[in-house]
Amino acid sequence: MVFNYLPAVSSALHAGAVAEVAKAGYDIEAAAKAKTPARTGTLRRSIHTVISAGGLTATVGPSARYGRYVEMGTRHMGARPYLRPAAEAVYPRFKDAMLALTRKGGG
Repeated sequence: MVFNYLPAVSSALHAGAVAEVAKAGYDIEAAAKAKTPARTGTLRRSIHTVISAGGLTATVGPSARYGRYVEMGTRHMGARPYLRPAAEAVYPRFKDAMLALTRKGGG
């Protein structure tokens, strides 16, 4: 007798990956908000996470137009990074979680 567990494993991997991507996205958002230099708080309040591609992509960033200038700096102002350090802080946990998920086959 032959059993086909591939659909169940695939479904479990997808569900686990979706959960981990969302968690990482929201963790980056929280860390970025904590690291954001704030005068008025507008930039901090504008940082949001958008989940797309069936839950496999998380985009984190500010809706305030000047967010990129604070992150990268300008010729008149030094960089005050908040997004990159937040992503770098969350990445090791995300990587470990995804490796654990693939090792156990999603279940």
